Amino acid sequence: MIDEDAFGLLFSYCEVEDDEYGSDERADFVRRFQGFERHVLDIVSGMGLPSDHHIVCLGHAVYVEFRDDEALPELFGQFRAASARLLQAGFANVTVLSHGSRWVNEGEEGPLLSVSGAAPRIAVISRPSEPLRRVLDAETLARRDDDVDGWGPGAYVDTEALDALGKRPKNAPTVLRACGAQFFRIPPLSLEAR
Repeated sequence: MIDEDAFGLLFSYCEVEDDEYGSDERADFVRRFQGFERHVLDIVSGMGLPSDHHIVCLGHAVYVEFRDDEALPELFGQFRAASARLLQAGFANVTVLSHGSRWVNEGEEGPLLSVSGAAPRIAVISRPSEPLRRVLDAETLARRDDDVDGWGPGAYVDTEALDALGKRPKNAPTVLRACGAQFFRIPPLSLEAR
């Protein structure tokens, strides 16, 4: 196994429970969450990511992980546009871009494995992965409820992802801390300006 740098992208459907409990018909909610996944998968398919990226649908979110590659497209702009496109489609979202090391088997296209058999069924989706851990930490801290004032819906970028992309904030945004990582909330991207 080798340790390599990778990016992680998480697209979280913030209002999944609200939409479930607020739907009069089960079929309406099913169409809604399937629509969220379709929108995310359409967005990801147009991003020009390395061919060995992997995608995990988690029910409330979709996670994408791919190796850090110098030939990456304009990832930062695409990340911002993805969050804006989901919002425009009617999905309040937490979209997180992270960076860090992950463990993969040398020569394999990606760490995604699926193992099933006699009970209990087991699915292995990742070896140790900083990008995965970081997006999940940020997504958790963004959640709000009656008792917790989370960060709220929006686009969040790990400061290490900004460094890896050679980006610097234009101003001095508030640093949001999440279990050893630091994030900035990024203003929405105007889709008309693209």
